[in-house]
Amino acid sequence: MSVETICVVGCSGFIGSHVTAELLQRGYNVHGTLRDANGEKAGWLMSDVAAEASGDNKLTLFSADAFDKASFGPAMEGCTGVIVCAGSPKVEPETMDLMAAIAENVSEAAIEAGIKRAVFTSSTGSTNPPEGEPALKNEVEHWSDPDLQLEQKKYAAVGKTRLDRTVLDKMAASGGKFRACTINPTMIVGPSYKPEPEGSFVRFAAIVRGERFADKIPNSSLSYIDVRDLAALHVNALQNDQASGRYFGVKQSWHWHEILGALERVYPEYKMPEPDPDEVPVRPTQFDLSRQDSLGVDLRGLDEIIGGLVDELKRREMI
Repeated sequence: MSVETICVVGCSGFIGSHVTAELLQRGYNVHGTLRDANGEKAGWLMSDVAAEASGDNKLTLFSADAFDKASFGPAMEGCTGVIVCAGSPKVEPETMDLMAAIAENVSEAAIEAGIKRAVFTSSTGSTNPPEGEPALKNEVEHWSDPDLQLEQKKYAAVGKTRLDRTVLDKMAASGGKFRACTINPTMIVGPSYKPEPEGSFVRFAAIVRGERFADKIPNSSLSYIDVRDLAALHVNALQNDQASGRYFGVKQSWHWHEILGALERVYPEYKMPEPDPDEVPVRPTQFDLSRQDSLGVDLRGLDEIIGGLVDELKRREMI
């Protein structure tokens, strides 16, 4: 029986490298795209990520440009699916054009290559209705307004909202020939294959060292997911013939006093500030996770998520 090959667009990113590893662990061949397949990123991809292969399956790298649809052709040749993790961490106007190009060009290149299933990394930034946060947020009914986001200079969120719309429109226009999903996470943490630290690592390390939130617990909430669980959601969405449309990629949203409490439990050297007895804590975002649960991934809980992040910070000698 021949080994299936999946194309991973953006395989050198935080999420993309874990999606690539997850596919290799499950026995797939992977055609991974990045801007320069012969650049320095190829080194750790071919040594660390490629080592996750479960047998004779392998990772092959290809250069591709998000703004050049034809450049994806070689990587998609012979593939039965595509997972798209490309993007930019920069919050600038150019991000909108990049995400539009990714959504448009990768979808069209996949359809032209005869690929019938695709999964795209998006964000919960596309699920914030302008009238305010709903009592229970779901990924089918709740959409952000990209025009309002643009006025607020939330360029990355604009890009993700437009990506979701474009991908779903491409699926609808295909007449059943192209099944597409988007996975919509918020804060992503966990181990990283990349040599350079993620921005989330730097910010959380500052908390552990007492450089942020030293005197007061923020009266706000944040939703988390471990990057390994997020990768599993991507692959399960690709494998599930019934999966289409948007799916959250979150475990839960927690108030910061719960997050810092978990940090104190897993890293006793850290001591959280005393809660303000007069403060009324904000209500964390409530997610309807029924669609996400249908993908069949048992996500790590808060202590595991924060523990994995702490382990990564220790490994990198950031704390």
